[in-house]
Amino acid sequence: MNEILLILALAYAFFSALVLIAVIYSKVTWWIKAGLIVIAVGFYYASYHGWQNSQGWASKTDVPQQFLLHYAIIEEPNKEENITGQIFFWLSDIRNQQLSANPRAHVVPYSRPLHSKVEDALRKIREGTPQIGLSEPSKKRLVTELDPSQANEDEKAILFEDLPDLALPEK
Repeated sequence: MNEILLILALAYAFFSALVLIAVIYSKVTWWIKAGLIVIAVGFYYASYHGWQNSQGWASKTDVPQQFLLHYAIIEEPNKEENITGQIFFWLSDIRNQQLSANPRAHVVPYSRPLHSKVEDALRKIREGTPQIGLSEPSKKRLVTELDPSQANEDEKAILFEDLPDLALPEK
């Protein structure tokens, strides 16, 4: 655990204890006391998860529609250890033909087809060919919209292409 998260957890525990002491010795109705305790615990929970997202943990939000792939790590599923499998991406968003200032870590659920695409893209990156990623709704997503019972299917199809050569201006 990060030192900042530990300090933050201790600070919230301290303030929660103060709220608890104030609630015990106050002459307020019991439902207001219960509400204050629930709110204090809720703030602790929300801030803990908020700090995880801001401290470099991989985002579970959808990958951008177009991005530059820097690297990826594949965690294969393992039934013996109850690991579902994930693929971690380190990428920079490309919007309006501009590369974002800072790269971002993203995580997507594991799938065998995506595994092979990512391995091919990483091989090309090692060979010196930068890779552009394209994210688009998959056919399974369209089926899911028609049949909600298939809601746990892959949400996005991710494709990789070679970064095109830059056109130099004429002299």
